[in-house]
Amino acid sequence: MPKPHRIATPADLDRAVAALIAADKRLHAVIERAGKPPHRHRRQHGFEALVEIVVSQQLSTAAADTIFGRVKQKVVPFDPATLIATDAEILRACGLSAPKQKHMKSIAGAILDGTLDLKRIRHMADEDARTHLTAIKGIGPWTADIYLMSSLGRADIWPVGDVALQAAVARALKLKKRPNEKAMEKLSKSWRPYRTIAARALWIHEDGIRREKREAEARARAEKKKKGKS
Repeated sequence: MPKPHRIATPADLDRAVAALIAADKRLHAVIERAGKPPHRHRRQHGFEALVEIVVSQQLSTAAADTIFGRVKQKVVPFDPATLIATDAEILRACGLSAPKQKHMKSIAGAILDGTLDLKRIRHMADEDARTHLTAIKGIGPWTADIYLMSSLGRADIWPVGDVALQAAVARALKLKKRPNEKAMEKLSKSWRPYRTIAARALWIHEDGIRREKREAEARARAEKKKKGKS
């Protein structure tokens, strides 16, 4: 089975999906219902991309986009030195909490002093890159994993601590309870070296089920309201 370091082309994605289905028939049902994860170009890598991921933690996409947009309007040019020099009150007015400001400035400082080398990370093995990122205060495992997946296009990243992914796995694989990090690692072994694509498929699958549930509940409420008026 081919083992690309990155998912760079639609052909890479097709190979990954075929390999996952062959490795675990349960994923066939997931992908059949959710559809093949779309091929997408990698987001930008570097300081801005990493900071944007920090901003997005525990926020909806819309809220994160709004806050990050405000930050970029105030931090000009958007680089480590300018971010560090930006007053906390200005960043707070953009919607950034004190902990997120601290994390962002820690990352900026690490880039300036050479502790964090985002260019070198692009050529490191997955685990080495993850270790290099998480050695910086303000970059946790989730942030590192999302950066490796979305900005560097790594094929075999598996965010074991992502609560949404744990919930998606539990539902899709019909588990009795949400798996912990150790269980997540164990159950994903046969999905190597394409666990990034497995994660994306499971997230899409879970989002689809939740959306269908919301729509069904909305229809039920509308029907109940209609009957109440008749």
